[in-house]
Amino acid sequence: MTGKWSRSGIPHKGWTCVNVEDLDEPSEICEMCETQEIRYIHYMTHPDHAEMLGVGCVCAEKMEQDYEAPRMRERALRSAAHRRRNWLQRKWRVSHAGNSYLNTDGLNISIYRKGSDSWGGRILERSSGRSVESRRRYVTEAAAKLGAFDGMIFLKTKGWPKT
Repeated sequence: MTGKWSRSGIPHKGWTCVNVEDLDEPSEICEMCETQEIRYIHYMTHPDHAEMLGVGCVCAEKMEQDYEAPRMRERALRSAAHRRRNWLQRKWRVSHAGNSYLNTDGLNISIYRKGSDSWGGRILERSSGRSVESRRRYVTEAAAKLGAFDGMIFLKTKGWPKT
């Protein structure tokens, strides 16, 4: 055992994952084993340990005592990264008002100009009609589309769209 696994006073079981992040490439060291370089960071908390730890998949499996959930979280991030890479190449349609839009995953995603020098967007849940509009302004239409993708992924973690 290496790193925090070999230290007394550090719980080895009973941890909960509160978030997972894709760094786009292996660029951090797991804070539990302190040896493995990781791309996907599982942020783990424990009631008997004050600080949150950012760990790799294998350590997360052991800490949670769940050998499926960490791999499923990473698979979802890998899938989202793949979709994001292809997002701009999707067939965006143009509305009567001249705005780019896309219907996907039960959502209508619209991109539009905000004044003469910026872009914004809106995500509409097609089944209920509820929507959210971007607060950020984007310099290009492509940047607004990628912002809309990130917004869509975030909303999916919040249960959008309702099925």
